[in-house]
Amino acid sequence: MAQKKYNYCFDYLKCIACIFVVFMHCEFPGVFGTAVQAISRFCVPFFFMISGYYSYNTSTESSKRKVKRIAKMTIYASVFYLIFALVQWALGQNINPVSKRDIVLWILFNRPVVIVGQLWFLFALIYVYLLYYIIQKKNLYKLAYCTIIVFIAIYIFFAQGMHMLGKDMPNFLYRNFLIEGFPLFMLGEWIHKEENKFNFSNKAIITVIVASTLMCFLERAVMGRDFGINISTFVQVMAIFIYGINNSEKHKGVMQEIGKKCSMFVYILHPFVWKMLVILSEKINIKGSVVFSYSLPVMVIIITLVLAWYCNKIVFERKKIIEQ
Repeated sequence: MAQKKYNYCFDYLKCIACIFVVFMHCEFPGVFGTAVQAISRFCVPFFFMISGYYSYNTSTESSKRKVKRIAKMTIYASVFYLIFALVQWALGQNINPVSKRDIVLWILFNRPVVIVGQLWFLFALIYVYLLYYIIQKKNLYKLAYCTIIVFIAIYIFFAQGMHMLGKDMPNFLYRNFLIEGFPLFMLGEWIHKEENKFNFSNKAIITVIVASTLMCFLERAVMGRDFGINISTFVQVMAIFIYGINNSEKHKGVMQEIGKKCSMFVYILHPFVWKMLVILSEKINIKGSVVFSYSLPVMVIIITLVLAWYCNKIVFERKKIIEQ
């Protein structure tokens, strides 16, 4: 049996996705910022899908290892941000008190309290891997594949549908491990299973990527608000993913290495870098300036990438020492 070729393009796309994660959270000002955020929404679905893609045809032991690895990373990140929050509180910053409702929302809907909300993805991913472990144990793949379209439809109804009916739903009801994370994870897993059927030309794929990205702009303008994932985003991320499958040996280089080694660290560290730059801007009284507002997302990207690279280096060196 031929050995599966390494997909360099996925690493490259992970680099692009982690950069857009920062632009999605740390927005540019004005209409430009809204437009960039509208096209950035593919990144979280992409990371769920790629987690599912690499889970296809793996053992339950592999799923258990992934749960342990993500849980370990989540605990470290949570402790880091808890300490950061306590330091801010000690220095006079306000921290909202934690209620029983907050704890319930954290456990059921992956909505972190005290620590930064952006870490919801890590908590959701743990739950998704646990669900996938059950699917593997009970051989429930067919049922899981059937739920993909069902949960995506529920997401669209709760988000865009209810908005069009004049009632906005709290986003934690659809932005959680079950309604968002699980179907996208299983979509990535299913795509791996059927990947030989996605032999489209690059011209066709890029056309769909461009068209769906433009639709993201239009959808945001028509809807007037953000929903976490645009309807057009589902098409956009699917096309991006198929591009990655069909161009697995392309895009080797610096961005590919960053995506491979640093994307998760970028996701974890960027809220800290963002907050520190905002605090610094307040101290030197430049927070409200136009130049700072436009420079902030770029500075967050650059500093976070440097920190992520060194964090990866430290982890890699520690791993080598342990293995010796």
